[in-house]
Amino acid sequence: MRILLYTDLTIRSDQLFWHRDLGLLTKAFWDLGHDAYLVVHLATEPSATPAVPNELDHPREQPCEAQQGLPRLSIAGPILPHMRDPANAGQNPPAAGALPTFAPSHIPTSATSSKIKNPKLNIPNDPVLCVSQQDVRNPLWWKDHHPNLVILGLWTRPKYDPVRRAALSATPHVIERADSDGMRTASCGLLTYAQRRFDYFRDRTYRWPSLLSIPASIVYSFATICATPWIETRLARTLKVLPAVAVETPHATVLWKSLAKRLGVDPSKIHCVPHPIQTDIFKFDPTIPKKNQIISVGRWESYQKNLPLLLKTLCSFLDKNPSWTSLVIGSGLPAKSPHPQITFLPPLSPPDLARHMQESMIFFFSSRYETFGLAAAEASACGCTVVGPSNILTRGNTSYPTPLTSFGSTFTLLRGKLQHVADAYRPSLNSMTPLSESFPQDIARILISLFA
Repeated sequence: MRILLYTDLTIRSDQLFWHRDLGLLTKAFWDLGHDAYLVVHLATEPSATPAVPNELDHPREQPCEAQQGLPRLSIAGPILPHMRDPANAGQNPPAAGALPTFAPSHIPTSATSSKIKNPKLNIPNDPVLCVSQQDVRNPLWWKDHHPNLVILGLWTRPKYDPVRRAALSATPHVIERADSDGMRTASCGLLTYAQRRFDYFRDRTYRWPSLLSIPASIVYSFATICATPWIETRLARTLKVLPAVAVETPHATVLWKSLAKRLGVDPSKIHCVPHPIQTDIFKFDPTIPKKNQIISVGRWESYQKNLPLLLKTLCSFLDKNPSWTSLVIGSGLPAKSPHPQITFLPPLSPPDLARHMQESMIFFFSSRYETFGLAAAEASACGCTVVGPSNILTRGNTSYPTPLTSFGSTFTLLRGKLQHVADAYRPSLNSMTPLSESFPQDIARILISLFA
């Protein structure tokens, strides 16, 4: 089965993100025996950075920092079946739109193992297709690749409708991942939506002077509310084009189904499909002793992650709990830690990050909003108790907790939550049992089953 996974990111070859998002799904499809490729736009300049979104939507997930051990791009253009396996030369490709069964397709072997860290496979080339912006809007490009399934990471933004129609010309089996908390328009909840729009625009103007950034964010939030009829009209057209939409949390799925009904769209198109996590790395290890340690991970230059609140809460907690320490990991951190018990670390490779999570008691976050909370899910899998402004989707022993919609926790409340967990609970005594929905291969099966 040939599967293409496309995201509109312009990235360098050393920024490919195989440990999460569509990159991890690409690996999972290969594990299941399918012919899957991650489709991206390759940056031509070494200093290029991922594109910044400019639509009225939630910010996209950025690819990870360049990390040792991640694969480098080895495919510089379209790959046809005969290019992957000489045995396929002269054979007819599958008919466009055909959806094979789950029987594994042929996986060519090679003396050289894949640069993707996956001991189960021997892939002669990294499964990447480099395309131009014009290519993905051209139906001929999609037809030339004969996909049986296309998965789009386009955040339901209407400006990508030409890409959706081009993909649908090659196969009727197209799924789009929304990557959304469900607050897509003002009709989903006026006050919460206004706050999300303010936070979203402030995130993009965070380096502006506050006297400019705050008023501009207020104006942006008000403008998006006034533009709700126009936004919903465009979104309705997009949803009617798409055969299926994957939403990451149960609460967001409920909001999306309700919105679809209001827009005159079949709500059965909306499916709850969580993000996968790299369960072979992020897992509880009973042989690793837990420390009185709090870990936090994020892009701290982002207004969304709320670094000032995080550091204020940690400093107050650590002043009263001298036996505890804290690790704050990620980009955008200050040059100097504000507290002797707080250690700053740059972005780490997934194995190194997992090791720190396995050693920590608590994962602490201070975000103003989250669509899923991938780092929290990874930490939970490593045996951490997750503490933050709201319950977000993480894995537990038996079931998902019910997510709350409020992210308005104060410093006092967050400090109280930390103290309560520190006093009353020891995560090292509770071995985490991952839910099957977190495993990449199971997420891949769910996506295929939407059209089975």
